[in-house]
Amino acid sequence: MRRPRRDSTGDDGWDSEISSGLALAGFLALVLAAVTLLAMGPLAKFDAYFTLAPPPSSWIPVLHLLDRIGQRAVCLPILAVVVFVVCWRQRSWRPAIVAAVSVFGLNLLVLVLKVTLGREGPYTVDPSFFNGGMAYPSGHSANIVLVYGLVAYLLSAYASPSRKTQAVLWGAVAVLSVTMLVTSLTLDWHWFADLVAGLLVGGIVLEVAISFDRAVPVAAPDQSGPQQVVERIRALRLGHSRGPEGSA
Repeated sequence: MRRPRRDSTGDDGWDSEISSGLALAGFLALVLAAVTLLAMGPLAKFDAYFTLAPPPSSWIPVLHLLDRIGQRAVCLPILAVVVFVVCWRQRSWRPAIVAAVSVFGLNLLVLVLKVTLGREGPYTVDPSFFNGGMAYPSGHSANIVLVYGLVAYLLSAYASPSRKTQAVLWGAVAVLSVTMLVTSLTLDWHWFADLVAGLLVGGIVLEVAISFDRAVPVAAPDQSGPQQVVERIRALRLGHSRGPEGSA
């Protein structure tokens, strides 16, 4: 659970909270590198061990429903609603910029890793890399950590909920992450290492995003924020409805 982001000034610099966040991102990157190297060797047998028998047919509709929590078509609209509410309350586009840059960065990073490492899914019964696949790392598990993590962070940092609510938000991210891992393993859509790597990639991008958001000072409310845009549109519409006589 994270504390709500505090207001910064230009003299605050990079405090211990920001540097510790970046240090954690660096540590996760090292763990990701280690998992990747192990998946190319010793963990290959471990991945094969977790290639489960097909689930009972009665489970499949439920598993497919659970799998959707990691799809962009589901998680991004949820994030968009939270971003809109937070931007409206703060009268600033800052939360939207944080979310947009983070999501773009995650998808770019996942794509580069998938294309570079080229691992096929369990349906090939071949956990090797560099064979033209797109399984490693799992984009669904990366989305879970980053997108729902951003939801928890933005609400915690900009909406000032209680500590109990913050704990529930971050706990939900952990539950969703485990759910995604178990669901994909049961459906045999990813190797175990794919899912772990996805969680790590999502965590890296999330930590970097949060650290940089905390590092940049909070300015005064943006006069071009969403509320001001809506007010200007209303004013323009009112002026048009009055016509030349109403404006005289």
